[in-house]
Amino acid sequence: MIAIVGPTASGKSALAMRVAERLGGEIVSADSRQVYRGMDIGTAKPTADERTRVRHQLVDVVDPGERYDVLRYQQDGRAALAEVRARGHVALVVGGTGLYVRALLDGLDLASLPHDPAVRARLESEDVATLHARLRAIDPDAAARVDPRNRRRLVRYLEVVTIAGGPVTRVRGPSTAAVRIGLRPPREVLVAAIERRVRVMVEAGVLDETRALVARGIDPRLPSMSAHGYVHWAAHLRGEIDLERAVALTARDVRNYSRRQMTWFRRDPAIRWFDPTVSDPLEDIVEAAA
Repeated sequence: MIAIVGPTASGKSALAMRVAERLGGEIVSADSRQVYRGMDIGTAKPTADERTRVRHQLVDVVDPGERYDVLRYQQDGRAALAEVRARGHVALVVGGTGLYVRALLDGLDLASLPHDPAVRARLESEDVATLHARLRAIDPDAAARVDPRNRRRLVRYLEVVTIAGGPVTRVRGPSTAAVRIGLRPPREVLVAAIERRVRVMVEAGVLDETRALVARGIDPRLPSMSAHGYVHWAAHLRGEIDLERAVALTARDVRNYSRRQMTWFRRDPAIRWFDPTVSDPLEDIVEAAA
Protein backbone atom coordinates (compact mmCIF):
# COMPACT_ATOMS: atom_id res chain seq x y z
CA MET A 1 0.00 0.00 0.00
CA ILE A 2 1.13 3.53 -0.79
CA ALA A 3 -0.05 6.78 0.81
CA ILE A 4 0.54 10.12 -0.92
CA VAL A 5 -0.25 13.09 1.31
CA GLY A 6 0.44 16.79 1.62
CA PRO A 7 -1.27 20.17 1.41
CA THR A 8 -3.82 21.22 -1.17
CA ALA A 9 -2.37 21.99 -4.63
CA SER A 10 0.97 20.29 -3.89
CA GLY A 11 0.60 17.85 -6.78
CA LYS A 12 -0.65 14.73 -4.97
CA SER A 13 -3.29 13.75 -7.54
CA ALA A 14 -1.00 14.10 -10.55
CA LEU A 15 1.71 12.04 -8.85
CA ALA A 16 -0.81 9.41 -7.78
CA MET A 17 -2.04 9.03 -11.36
CA ARG A 18 1.50 8.43 -12.58
CA VAL A 19 2.21 5.90 -9.83
CA ALA A 20 -1.10 4.08 -10.37
CA GLU A 21 -0.54 3.80 -14.12
CA ARG A 22 3.03 2.63 -13.59
CA LEU A 23 2.11 -0.03 -11.00
CA GLY A 24 -1.41 -0.93 -12.11
CA GLY A 25 -2.85 0.54 -8.94
CA GLU A 26 -6.15 1.99 -7.74
CA ILE A 27 -6.63 5.27 -5.90
CA VAL A 28 -8.58 5.43 -2.64
CA SER A 29 -9.40 9.08 -1.99
CA ALA A 30 -8.72 10.51 1.46
CA ASP A 31 -10.50 13.81 0.85
CA SER A 32 -13.39 14.75 3.11
CA ARG A 33 -15.14 16.80 0.41
CA GLN A 34 -14.71 14.67 -2.68
CA VAL A 35 -17.16 12.19 -1.16
CA TYR A 36 -20.02 14.57 -2.07
CA ARG A 37 -21.77 14.24 -5.43
CA GLY A 38 -22.26 17.34 -7.55
CA MET A 39 -19.28 19.15 -6.02
CA ASP A 40 -16.70 18.42 -8.69
CA ILE A 41 -15.01 21.69 -9.57
CA GLY A 42 -14.88 23.20 -6.09
CA THR A 43 -13.27 20.08 -4.62
CA ALA A 44 -10.88 19.47 -7.54
CA LYS A 45 -12.13 15.94 -8.17
CA PRO A 46 -10.37 13.69 -10.67
CA THR A 47 -11.62 14.25 -14.19
CA ALA A 48 -13.72 11.76 -16.14
CA ASP A 49 -10.63 10.87 -18.17
CA GLU A 50 -8.56 10.23 -15.05
CA ARG A 51 -11.29 8.07 -13.56
CA THR A 52 -11.42 6.08 -16.79
CA ARG A 53 -7.68 5.52 -16.80
CA VAL A 54 -7.41 4.64 -13.08
CA ARG A 55 -10.13 3.34 -10.80
CA HIS A 56 -10.92 5.83 -8.01
CA GLN A 57 -12.64 4.79 -4.79
CA LEU A 58 -14.55 6.97 -2.29
CA VAL A 59 -15.36 9.75 -4.73
CA ASP A 60 -19.06 10.65 -5.16
CA VAL A 61 -20.22 8.54 -2.23
CA VAL A 62 -23.12 10.61 -0.82
CA ASP A 63 -25.31 13.60 -1.66
CA PRO A 64 -24.28 16.98 -0.17
CA GLY A 65 -27.29 16.96 2.14
CA GLU A 66 -26.19 13.74 3.85
CA ARG A 67 -24.01 13.55 6.93
CA TYR A 68 -20.70 11.78 6.36
CA ASP A 69 -18.15 11.49 9.15
CA VAL A 70 -14.75 9.94 9.70
CA LEU A 71 -16.19 6.76 11.22
CA ARG A 72 -18.23 6.14 8.08
CA TYR A 73 -15.19 6.97 5.97
CA GLN A 74 -13.12 4.46 7.92
CA GLN A 75 -15.70 1.75 7.32
CA ASP A 76 -16.03 2.60 3.61
CA GLY A 77 -12.28 2.95 3.23
CA ARG A 78 -11.50 -0.41 4.78
CA ALA A 79 -14.06 -2.03 2.47
CA ALA A 80 -12.50 -0.27 -0.53
CA LEU A 81 -9.00 -1.41 0.42
CA ALA A 82 -10.24 -4.98 0.77
CA GLU A 83 -11.72 -4.79 -2.74
CA VAL A 84 -8.44 -3.48 -4.16
CA ARG A 85 -6.51 -6.29 -2.48
CA ALA A 86 -9.01 -8.86 -3.75
CA ARG A 87 -8.33 -7.67 -7.29
CA GLY A 88 -4.60 -8.06 -6.69
CA HIS A 89 -3.89 -4.37 -7.26
CA VAL A 90 -1.75 -1.82 -5.45
CA ALA A 91 -3.80 0.56 -3.29
CA LEU A 92 -2.87 4.24 -3.21
CA VAL A 93 -4.42 6.25 -0.38
CA VAL A 94 -4.30 9.82 -1.68
CA GLY A 95 -5.51 13.03 -0.09
CA GLY A 96 -5.01 15.93 2.26
CA THR A 97 -7.52 15.09 5.01
CA GLY A 98 -5.12 13.93 7.70
CA LEU A 99 -7.71 12.34 9.95
CA TYR A 100 -9.00 10.24 7.04
CA VAL A 101 -5.49 9.02 6.27
CA ARG A 102 -4.93 8.11 9.92
CA ALA A 103 -8.32 6.40 10.12
CA LEU A 104 -7.25 4.01 7.36
CA LEU A 105 -3.60 3.49 8.18
CA ASP A 106 -3.08 3.98 11.91
CA GLY A 107 -5.61 1.56 13.37
CA LEU A 108 -7.77 4.17 15.14
CA ASP A 109 -10.69 2.54 16.95
CA LEU A 110 -13.13 5.33 16.17
CA ALA A 111 -16.18 3.25 17.01
CA SER A 112 -15.08 3.16 20.66
CA LEU A 113 -15.22 6.93 21.13
CA PRO A 114 -18.21 8.09 23.18
CA HIS A 115 -21.47 9.41 21.70
CA ASP A 116 -24.29 11.37 23.33
CA PRO A 117 -27.07 12.77 21.09
CA ALA A 118 -28.12 15.27 23.76
CA VAL A 119 -24.61 16.71 24.07
CA ARG A 120 -24.29 16.86 20.30
CA ALA A 121 -27.63 18.65 19.94
CA ARG A 122 -26.56 21.33 22.42
CA LEU A 123 -23.25 21.84 20.65
CA GLU A 124 -24.86 22.06 17.22
CA SER A 125 -26.86 25.10 18.38
CA GLU A 126 -23.67 27.15 18.89
CA ASP A 127 -21.77 29.15 16.26
CA VAL A 128 -18.44 27.89 14.96
CA ALA A 129 -16.39 30.63 16.64
CA THR A 130 -17.73 29.64 20.05
CA LEU A 131 -17.19 25.96 19.33
CA HIS A 132 -13.57 26.49 18.28
CA ALA A 133 -12.83 28.70 21.29
CA ARG A 134 -14.28 26.06 23.61
CA LEU A 135 -12.22 23.29 22.00
CA ARG A 136 -9.09 25.42 22.18
CA ALA A 137 -9.62 25.85 25.93
CA ILE A 138 -10.13 22.12 26.52
CA ASP A 139 -7.77 20.54 23.97
CA PRO A 140 -5.40 23.01 22.26
CA ASP A 141 -3.75 20.30 20.17
CA ALA A 142 -7.08 19.20 18.70
CA ALA A 143 -8.08 22.83 18.09
CA ALA A 144 -4.86 23.41 16.14
CA ARG A 145 -5.61 20.46 13.86
CA VAL A 146 -9.27 21.08 13.06
CA ASP A 147 -10.55 23.60 10.52
CA PRO A 148 -12.16 26.36 12.65
CA ARG A 149 -14.99 26.62 10.08
CA ASN A 150 -15.76 22.90 10.09
CA ARG A 151 -18.82 22.76 12.33
CA ARG A 152 -19.25 18.99 12.03
CA ARG A 153 -15.68 18.22 13.08
CA LEU A 154 -15.74 20.77 15.92
CA VAL A 155 -18.98 19.35 17.28
CA ARG A 156 -17.62 15.81 17.18
CA TYR A 157 -14.37 16.71 18.94
CA LEU A 158 -16.28 18.63 21.61
CA GLU A 159 -18.82 15.85 22.03
CA VAL A 160 -16.02 13.41 22.84
CA VAL A 161 -14.03 15.67 25.17
CA THR A 162 -17.17 16.91 26.95
CA ILE A 163 -18.32 13.39 27.74
CA ALA A 164 -14.80 12.34 28.72
CA GLY A 165 -14.15 15.46 30.76
CA GLY A 166 -10.97 16.31 28.88
CA PRO A 167 -8.72 15.34 25.95
CA VAL A 168 -9.05 11.75 24.80
CA THR A 169 -6.32 9.55 23.36
CA ARG A 170 -7.86 7.43 20.64
CA VAL A 171 -7.66 3.69 21.13
CA ARG A 172 -5.39 2.24 18.48
CA GLY A 173 -5.10 -1.17 16.92
CA PRO A 174 -2.31 -2.34 14.61
CA SER A 175 -1.23 0.10 11.90
CA THR A 176 -1.36 -0.77 8.23
CA ALA A 177 2.01 -1.10 6.53
CA ALA A 178 2.30 1.55 3.82
CA VAL A 179 4.92 3.52 1.96
CA ARG A 180 4.11 7.06 3.13
CA ILE A 181 5.12 9.86 0.77
CA GLY A 182 4.54 13.56 1.39
CA LEU A 183 4.79 16.43 -1.09
CA ARG A 184 6.03 19.69 0.37
CA PRO A 185 6.83 22.36 -2.22
CA PRO A 186 8.25 25.71 -1.07
CA ARG A 187 5.58 27.92 0.48
CA GLU A 188 5.74 30.52 -2.27
CA VAL A 189 5.29 27.83 -4.93
CA LEU A 190 2.33 26.37 -3.06
CA VAL A 191 0.67 29.77 -2.64
CA ALA A 192 1.03 30.46 -6.37
CA ALA A 193 -0.47 27.04 -7.17
CA ILE A 194 -3.42 27.73 -4.86
CA GLU A 195 -4.05 31.09 -6.54
CA ARG A 196 -3.99 29.42 -9.97
CA ARG A 197 -6.31 26.64 -8.83
CA VAL A 198 -8.94 29.10 -7.59
CA ARG A 199 -8.82 31.02 -10.89
CA VAL A 200 -9.13 27.77 -12.83
CA MET A 201 -12.18 26.83 -10.77
CA VAL A 202 -13.91 30.02 -11.86
CA GLU A 203 -13.00 29.41 -15.50
CA ALA A 204 -14.21 25.80 -15.24
CA GLY A 205 -17.66 26.84 -14.00
CA VAL A 206 -17.63 26.68 -10.21
CA LEU A 207 -20.25 29.45 -10.10
CA ASP A 208 -22.66 27.35 -12.14
CA GLU A 209 -21.89 24.39 -9.90
CA THR A 210 -22.65 26.46 -6.81
CA ARG A 211 -25.81 27.84 -8.40
CA ALA A 212 -27.03 24.29 -8.99
CA LEU A 213 -26.33 23.32 -5.37
CA VAL A 214 -28.22 26.35 -4.08
CA ALA A 215 -31.12 25.59 -6.43
CA ARG A 216 -31.32 22.10 -4.92
CA GLY A 217 -31.79 23.66 -1.50
CA ILE A 218 -28.42 22.60 -0.10
CA ASP A 219 -28.03 24.54 3.15
CA PRO A 220 -24.77 26.57 3.12
CA ARG A 221 -24.26 25.56 6.77
CA LEU A 222 -23.99 21.87 5.92
CA PRO A 223 -20.55 20.22 6.27
CA SER A 224 -20.43 19.60 2.52
CA MET A 225 -20.66 23.33 1.80
CA SER A 226 -17.71 24.12 4.05
CA ALA A 227 -15.44 23.02 1.21
CA HIS A 228 -13.28 25.99 0.43
CA GLY A 229 -15.00 28.51 -1.79
CA TYR A 230 -18.62 27.44 -1.89
CA VAL A 231 -19.70 29.83 0.85
CA HIS A 232 -17.98 32.69 -0.99
CA TRP A 233 -19.26 31.67 -4.43
CA ALA A 234 -22.77 31.57 -2.94
CA ALA A 235 -22.32 35.01 -1.40
CA HIS A 236 -21.27 36.35 -4.80
CA LEU A 237 -24.32 34.80 -6.45
CA ARG A 238 -26.51 36.55 -3.85
CA GLY A 239 -24.90 39.85 -4.80
CA GLU A 240 -23.20 40.29 -1.42
CA ILE A 241 -19.61 40.41 -2.71
CA ASP A 242 -18.05 40.86 -6.14
CA LEU A 243 -16.25 38.06 -7.93
CA GLU A 244 -12.73 39.26 -7.14
CA ARG A 245 -13.60 39.37 -3.46
CA ALA A 246 -14.94 35.81 -3.66
CA VAL A 247 -11.72 34.69 -5.37
CA ALA A 248 -9.56 36.42 -2.76
CA LEU A 249 -11.48 34.96 0.17
CA THR A 250 -11.40 31.47 -1.29
CA ALA A 251 -7.64 31.64 -1.90
CA ARG A 252 -7.14 32.92 1.65
CA ASP A 253 -9.16 30.03 3.10
CA VAL A 254 -7.24 27.45 1.08
CA ARG A 255 -3.89 28.97 2.11
CA ASN A 256 -4.90 28.79 5.77
CA TYR A 257 -6.13 25.23 5.32
CA SER A 258 -2.84 24.20 3.73
CA ARG A 259 -1.01 25.37 6.87
CA ARG A 260 -3.27 23.25 9.06
CA GLN A 261 -2.69 20.27 6.78
CA MET A 262 1.06 20.57 7.22
CA THR A 263 0.66 20.94 11.00
CA TRP A 264 -1.17 17.62 10.96
CA PHE A 265 1.13 15.70 8.64
CA ARG A 266 4.34 16.86 10.33
CA ARG A 267 3.28 14.78 13.33
CA ASP A 268 3.74 11.56 11.34
CA PRO A 269 7.42 10.53 11.44
CA ALA A 270 6.80 7.76 8.89
CA ILE A 271 6.19 10.20 6.04
CA ARG A 272 9.10 10.64 3.64
CA TRP A 273 8.95 14.19 2.32
CA PHE A 274 9.80 15.40 -1.18
CA ASP A 275 10.02 18.87 -2.64
CA PRO A 276 8.50 18.25 -6.10
CA THR A 277 10.25 21.33 -7.49
CA VAL A 278 13.60 19.67 -6.77
CA SER A 279 13.06 15.93 -7.27
CA ASP A 280 10.50 13.58 -8.77
CA PRO A 281 9.57 10.92 -6.20
CA LEU A 282 8.12 8.51 -8.78
CA GLU A 283 11.09 6.13 -9.00
CA ASP A 284 11.58 6.17 -5.23
CA ILE A 285 7.95 5.18 -4.74
CA VAL A 286 8.16 2.40 -7.34
CA GLU A 287 11.33 1.04 -5.75
CA ALA A 288 9.88 1.22 -2.22
CA ALA A 289 6.70 -0.55 -3.32
CA ALA A 290 8.55 -3.35 -5.09
